Parts: sequence; C-alpha cells; structure tokens
Amino acid sequence: MKERILLVDDNEAFLDSTKDILENEGYEVVPAESGEEAVRLFGTQTFNVILMDIKMPGMNGVESFIEMKKIRPGIKVIMVTAYGVEEVIRQALAEGAFAVLHKPLDMTLFFRTIDEARKSGRGGLILVADDDEELCENLTNILGEAGYQVVAAYNGKEAVEMAEAYPVDTLLLDMKLPFLNGLEVYRRIKPIQPNIVTIIITGYTQEMADLIQQTLDETAQTCLTKPLDMAQLLGLLKEISAAKRDGIQ
Repeated sequence: MKERILLVDDNEAFLDSTKDILENEGYEVVPAESGEEAVRLFGTQTFNVILMDIKMPGMNGVESFIEMKKIRPGIKVIMVTAYGVEEVIRQALAEGAFAVLHKPLDMTLFFRTIDEARKSGRGGLILVADDDEELCENLTNILGEAGYQVVAAYNGKEAVEMAEAYPVDTLLLDMKLPFLNGLEVYRRIKPIQPNIVTIIITGYTQEMADLIQQTLDETAQTCLTKPLDMAQLLGLLKEISAAKRDGIQ
C-alpha cells in the first residue's frame, strides 16, 4: 500500500510540481489549496505525512495544524515556507511540527525529512553531525533500535540547516567537520535550539583540544572519544532523556 501524503499549499504551481515529484517517488498525494480544505480532508481520510505551507490566506498552516491535532494528536506535519517568518516558524515547532523546510526545497533534505517523519519513533530527536557517513549510518541504526529518532548531517553547514528545520533534542557533534568546525556549528545552533544538549564526539582529542574545551566551556554536556563506547553513549542519552522529562535540562 502506498504511503499517503496530504500536500497543502495555496500556490498552484508549487502544488502541481511537488505533487508530480512525490508521485514519481511512489507516494499517493492528495492536494489541498487552503488550510480549511486540508482540515476537512484530514477529518475524513488517513495520511502518513502532511506537507503544509505556513503562510496561506484564511487559515494558515499553524492554525490548520492545531485543528488537525484535535482530530488526531499524533500527526506528522512538515511545514514549508518561502518566508523568514521566525515567530510563526517558532510557533509551528512549539506546536509539535516535525520540521520546517524553506522554499525552494532542497530535494535531498526534503525526501530525507519525509522518510524520517514516516519512521519517527517515540524517543527524542538526535542530530548526528559527522562527516563519517558510515558512523552516521551505524549510529542511526543503533539509536533507532533503541527508540530514538535520528537525523544525520555530514558537514557543518548542513548541520546548521537541519537544526533550523528540525526540533532537535540532542546534538552528537564531531569537532572536525567540513565548512564549519564543531565550535562554529555549536555557536550557530545554540541560539536556534537553546535547550539542545550537545555531546562532542571526536577522534582527535589532542588536535582539537582547544575547540573541545571552548565548546565545553560554552555548556556542551561532555566529550566522548572515538571509537565510541555505545553502552556509554546509550546510558548518557538515557540520562539526558530522563532529565528532560523531569524538567532538569
């Protein structure tokens, strides 16, 4: 059975082109040109993921999302926007939107986000920022099996972009990254996600010692050395999740 996506946007050209792209990837797509229409459709049909523009005439994306949550609280909504409406974006994330993506869409990030929304579990969202793609894949698999939702970024620039798009709980941050080093990434992400818990992961403790110390001084949680002790990492993540639940973090 095909995954069903409710695609909501008042821009007809964007609606048509995105629908074609998604259908070519094997999704069943139901379009809606307004928030009101989307809420009506959502009340009578079942969807795996909702892709919804934030800024629409009448009922905007966030208002539509709030109404949908009254029908089914666990819905996965990915917001898209062509505008830097920071207040509305923050509101969308605060209401529980899975992610906010900016137009024109980065299609690689777009499909990755849809895939993560479909497969998301109950654990907190972890962003792994490391240029070692094999390590990212291993962490995604291991942490996913432990109940966490994981997204990966392979360079500093992508890590910041993903922190802008996802409501991230925990950042696993390599210090040695292309484009932006770990400290630069941390300094850019922290204002976006002020409650994020950051765990430094590195195989270069001596070479990156100054950057590691600066990041720890700026409230990063701790530093783990590679190769990672997975039992230690899982134990630490469990402690962080418990602290967040208890309102300590």
